[in-house]
Amino acid sequence: MSKRPIVFTTNHRIRFSDLDPYAHVSTGNYARYFVDHRMEGFYDVLGWDQETLATLPFMAWVRRLEIDFIRPARDHQKITITSFVREFRGPDAVVDCTMVDDAGKSLAQCVMTIAYVDRTIGRAADWSPEAMAAFYEDGSG
Repeated sequence: MSKRPIVFTTNHRIRFSDLDPYAHVSTGNYARYFVDHRMEGFYDVLGWDQETLATLPFMAWVRRLEIDFIRPARDHQKITITSFVREFRGPDAVVDCTMVDDAGKSLAQCVMTIAYVDRTIGRAADWSPEAMAAFYEDGSG
């Protein structure tokens, strides 16, 4: 049986304050959009609000972001970000993210690596089967 990852989807509108002097979204804001998108998915899809996150036996830390800029996002543009966990490698969850405009044209892609940090020892550890299962539709992990 193949695993079907849960896809997180969020919608945004580019704001003036997100722009650089050339009227493109500034580089650092792409990283913020992608990280905020995953956190919104934790809340909206998994039900992991701040109180719930504080009770989990682990913390999720964004260890790495690799962003490919395809075309600029501009002022007041509507964008949609989708992402899913592609694979787990020991302490790392590898997440594929895509940002598209309202016509479906790709603006940016991102590979995000999220580390599982064991709350009791404060260090990275392998993702537990229970934690991995939360990211799949059938709970298979």
